[in-house]
This record gives sequence, C-alpha cells and structure tokens, in this order.
Amino acid sequence: MRTPLESLQRMFAESLEGEQRPVLSQLQCTGRGVDQAQGRAESPAYVAEQTPCFSGIKLTGNLRERVDLYRSSIHANRRTALTSAYPVLLALVGEDYFAALSAAYGETHPSQSGDLNRFGAALPAFIETYEQAPRFRYFADLARLEWSLHLAYFAADANVLTPAEWAAIRPEDLLEAKLAVHPACALISSRYAIADIWAAHQPGGSFPANFESPTHVLVVRPQWQPQILVQCAAAHAAFDALQRGTTLNEALDSAFAIDAEFNFTSQWRAWIAASAITGLQPL
Repeated sequence: MRTPLESLQRMFAESLEGEQRPVLSQLQCTGRGVDQAQGRAESPAYVAEQTPCFSGIKLTGNLRERVDLYRSSIHANRRTALTSAYPVLLALVGEDYFAALSAAYGETHPSQSGDLNRFGAALPAFIETYEQAPRFRYFADLARLEWSLHLAYFAADANVLTPAEWAAIRPEDLLEAKLAVHPACALISSRYAIADIWAAHQPGGSFPANFESPTHVLVVRPQWQPQILVQCAAAHAAFDALQRGTTLNEALDSAFAIDAEFNFTSQWRAWIAASAITGLQPL
C-alpha cells in the first residue's frame, strides 16, 4: 500500500503527461494532507497560503502554471534527446512534424530510464503505426538505422586483431572457429534505400533516384565514429549467422545458399577493415 507521499508523487508524475489532468485539483489538497501525515501542524498562515508540499518543498503561486512549466521542460528534454538520436529523420520531416512525433511518442512511451540517451529505443516501431502515408513508410527503417548508429556510438570498446594477426591463423582453424563480433555492430535490412537516404544528409551526399531499392546495412565502428557498410544479401546472411554464434564455415553456407558467386575474400577484407569482427571466440 502506498504512503500518502508516494500517492502524491505518483499523481504529480501523472500530471506531467497530457495537457489536462484531473489530478491537478487533487495535488492542491493532497499536498497539505502529506504535511499533516508527516506530523506538521497546519498553521493559519499555512492554510491561507494553500501551498502543497512535494517531498518537503513548498510550491507557492499558481499550481497549474508551475506544473505546465515542469511539463514543458520534460517535453523539451525528450525532444532534444530524439533530435540527437535521429538527426536525418528530423531533416527529412522538418521541425513541426518532428515536434508532433516527439510529443505523441512521449505520451505512448514515457522514459523508463534516467538516461535520456535510451529514450528513443521504441521510436522506429512507433513510426510504423504513426505514419500511415505509403510514400513515407521508409521513415521507420531509416529510424532503425539511425538508432543503431546512436547505440554504436555508446557501445563498449573491443580489442581487435590486426590484419597480420588474422592472416597468421590457419584457414582450417578459422573455418571451424566462432568469431567475436564488435559490440557496436548491428544489421539492418530494408526494402528501401535507407543507406543512400542517410548518406544524402552527410557532407557531399545526394538523394538516390529510387527510394524503393532493397538495402542491407551493417553498422560498424572501426574507431570512435560509427559508420555504415552496405552489403549484399549473402554477406548480410553470413554476418547474421556469425552474430548468432555459428562457425565461419556455417556462416559461409548461409551466404552461398543465397549467392553461389559470393565473393567471400572481398567481404572478409571489408569486415576486418571496419573492425566488424574482432577475433576468435574462446573455446
């Protein structure tokens, strides 16, 4: 059972969502009740002021204005967090659309962490229901790419074998080994040209002629800055198998099942150059 203070805190949190909440009128009354429950005498001056108390801090003046101010600050912080994680989406849709999207998302998915860098995790899935126009369906997959880049920036570092160290491993040992994948790596597959759309918003980029072009992307972080590596479907299948813990031989079986002409040597060099694979998993 909640204490009076816990009930008041919950009502205050609820009052921060949405524009009109009936709990505001309860806050005015319950605040004084909490003071009484905590053993404070209700003096005539206190009654005249009608000042509710939140964890011992009295709020004077208009309660609605103060809650509105607090609410506005929270919404602004949420929007800033989403802006940081989804800069390309913001550039595509504009400030007004992004503000409306942020507000709607915040109502449905309030922050569950004290770290606002995690706030936008469910936005790609939310966009799938929020954006109904067929010509903007690629927004969700683009958001998945941006969120993967966002997570890659904060991913843990890893010790990576050098090209010479990779070359020193016997081929038969390599084929039967399970490979360690860099913590920053993420695979995104889309029916849209999300890699080209993302690249169009980087320095020197230009929009693709055809948005509906199937794309397979591997997010990597060779040093400190996340990057994208566009792959073929066979390479996508092979790396997915490696992430799931198969041996390199089994991963190659997945690739060659899609494309018998898959150029493994070229793809292998690309993975090493991007630090996508870091070494052999311990037996």
